[in-house]
Order: sequence, then structure tokens, then C-alpha cells
Amino acid sequence: MIKTDKINRPPFLTWLCIGSGIAGLLRIIMFLVLITYSCHGKVTSALFPALIVEYLQGGYFVIVAEILLTIIGLTAVFMMWHMKKSGFYLYASIKTLIYFMPVLVIGSNHMNFPGLAITAVMIFLYGIQFRNSFENH
Repeated sequence: MIKTDKINRPPFLTWLCIGSGIAGLLRIIMFLVLITYSCHGKVTSALFPALIVEYLQGGYFVIVAEILLTIIGLTAVFMMWHMKKSGFYLYASIKTLIYFMPVLVIGSNHMNFPGLAITAVMIFLYGIQFRNSFENH
């Protein structure tokens, strides 16, 4: 019998990947809606938080860059879904860049504790899952 080196994905990693995928898709949709509303001059604080509206100060370049980085992040999640350790490193890099890019381009008011905490916790949770998965095999 041939032994394979396939590592089964832990259930918690499955939920992390699904949650990250949904969050990434919603983020892309939010930015696309922001661009659409901005083109029509109908950006309202009722629909978007003030922090998100401030992305318009950086221009469409910042928003498009955020969308592209989010797509790369979703690719990293897909890689982690398939238990590729390189997906974790890509995810950690991209999420850090996604957090700090608006801070550098728009201003320090985009450096907020909840965003930093969520970014750090997600990277930590994925890291723990991958360490445990590859350590046990």
C-alpha cells in the first residue's frame, strides 16, 4: 500500500478559511459599492462608516489596491484550504500590508486598535493551526 503525505485539514482551519473567504468577498463588494456610489456622488455615512469613506481621500488607486490585495489574500486562504504552508506566509504578509497601506497613504487615523487586533488574531489563529497540523505529522 502506498503511503501519501496528505495532511487532513483540521475542522477549525476549515471554519477559519470559510470565514476569511466570506469576509474577503464582503470587503471586495463593499469597496466596489463605495466606488459606484462615489462615481454617482451619493456616498452617505448611513451606508458607509466614516473610516471607509476616507479611503476616497487616497483616490481610486488606494481602493483598487485594497481590492487587489484582498484578492491575493483570498488566494492565500485558498492555498491554506489546501494545506499549503506558503499560503500562511502569503496571508500574513498581505493582511499586514492591507492594514498598514491606508495608514501610510491616507493618514494615521486609520491605525485603529480593533483593526490591528483582528489582523493579529487571525494571523495568530492560522499560525497555530498550521503549526499544530504540521507538527503532528
